[in-house]
Amino acid sequence: MESTMGTQVSNIQKSNLIAFQSYLIENIATAKKSVVSITISKDIKFYVDSPSQINGPGTVQQQTASLWWWSGIIVSKKWYILTNKHVVQDTTAKYSVVLYDGTVYNVDKIRFDDLLDLAILKIVDTENKTPINLPTATFLPLGMPVEIGQFALIIGNTLSKYPQSVTMGIIWGKNKQLRINGNNLYVWLYQTDAQANPGNSWWPLLDINGTTLWITTAIVEGEGLSFALPITKEFIESTITSLETFWTIARPIIGIQYKEITPAMQSEKKLSIDHGIYLTDVLTDFPAWEAGLKIWDIIVWINGNDIDMQMPFLYQLYTHIPGETISLYVIRNT
Repeated sequence: MESTMGTQVSNIQKSNLIAFQSYLIENIATAKKSVVSITISKDIKFYVDSPSQINGPGTVQQQTASLWWWSGIIVSKKWYILTNKHVVQDTTAKYSVVLYDGTVYNVDKIRFDDLLDLAILKIVDTENKTPINLPTATFLPLGMPVEIGQFALIIGNTLSKYPQSVTMGIIWGKNKQLRINGNNLYVWLYQTDAQANPGNSWWPLLDINGTTLWITTAIVEGEGLSFALPITKEFIESTITSLETFWTIARPIIGIQYKEITPAMQSEKKLSIDHGIYLTDVLTDFPAWEAGLKIWDIIVWINGNDIDMQMPFLYQLYTHIPGETISLYVIRNT
């Protein structure tokens, strides 16, 4: 009886693993279609000796060389590709986008997010026509929890040589900070041990359903660490709306300086609330000042969504565009 029962359990476990594997393969195959390679090429000048003259004068020739391949993700059925700013900030280079099926599009325009390491590429085909019905990525809506220990997948262009590569790991850190190049401080990052390599910038970090959770923005070589910015459905929608409204990526500013409420601050300030932001300054003539906010006020939520480690104030604010009206729940801390 025990042997038969053990065999049944083993068969059930095997069946579950095979079902999980099939589920994973199907979702990865779908998610891959929205991941693109970004080629970067530059005109290189070089000196060529004249074969007709010994030690005679030569000529300077020019050749276009492909220097690097990075990754991006399709966020609109029309023409928009999202990637990292540092991938496409060389204004002397030429960029093109290669889809999963090998189709190549020219990059028509590039718009940068000056506050985050993000860029939007607008693509056109070789006849300068706008592509339509591109396979787009899916994103979690604002407020959906992401937990330490859950599976994470990375898809992208490993070492700029192996497009559509997939690695798997878990989420093992949240709300991390990372200073890049000595100057730029990125906050609220997620950390994963899914293997990443140079060329992985803008690899989408996915859950096992194939839903994009973040974008990989930095790695620590030799340590197997990857850091990613959280991206939500609403964030993508506001970014595209901003582009189509202002012809640039414009983020809203309400004119405050603040600190996130942590357990240490809660104890130090004797606060009765355990989440939100604590205002340290309110700038004159900005929307927060006009709305009557004051130093020491606590903003608890935006439009009904609590401000906490899962949904930081800044990323919630950036799901809106300049000119929109938002509702804040404010506690006056006097």
